[in-house]
Amino acid sequence: MRWHDVELVTEPDDVDAALLVAVVREGRTTLLGRGDPDGVVRLVARRVAGLSARGAPALVDWMSLPRGVVVDEPTLDASGLAPFSTWDWMVTDEAPARVPVEDAVVPLDPTVDADAIRACLAESNPGTTAQPTGPDEAAWFGVRDGAVLAGVVGAARRGARTPGALSWHLHGLGVRPTARGRGLGAALTATATRAGLAAGASWVSLGLYADNDAARRIYRRLGYVTEGEFASFGPPGARRPPT
Repeated sequence: MRWHDVELVTEPDDVDAALLVAVVREGRTTLLGRGDPDGVVRLVARRVAGLSARGAPALVDWMSLPRGVVVDEPTLDASGLAPFSTWDWMVTDEAPARVPVEDAVVPLDPTVDADAIRACLAESNPGTTAQPTGPDEAAWFGVRDGAVLAGVVGAARRGARTPGALSWHLHGLGVRPTARGRGLGAALTATATRAGLAAGASWVSLGLYADNDAARRIYRRLGYVTEGEFASFGPPGARRPPT
């Protein structure tokens, strides 16, 4: 939604094998590669070499490439990056069946409830970069336990294949430790997914770290399928992905 400039790079002899998207957003450059891992690595190296030849900096704020890539150290050094995480991108375009305790999920006001949402996330998901008052936020949902939010999830507006269309990306899912084991994570995800599709989203997506098998099982039961497996690279010492 906030992309300022997009550069597409493909291999001249096989445009279907690999694709590298360079996105400049708010002064930051993010690289996203899809397709053949070896081909994507060649595209990254070619981009670095081309910028260096022009005397331009090759620094990147974040990079996500197909899992299994092997990026050489000189390329990473020139880009100012280090390995960060492996993760999956999951998508659905069908409303899930209702799940237990879903009636406990309520819409939240991202402005009025901002402090309560942040307090819940600080305890339940401190590594998230989701912010209820972010510029692309579509909706937030929660489960109240008296005056406290026991769990929350948000959704951001993203692009879609059709010009003018939108998708929703779920983020900021968190359930306080004292409320876990009650199925609230599945209920929050199901509610937000159904709301996004009802609002006209072409699909709803989410990301999860590759080793989170428990969450993956829940998402699959809700109809999500894995559309991409990625390895991400960020600034050395980074503790969380960018917003």
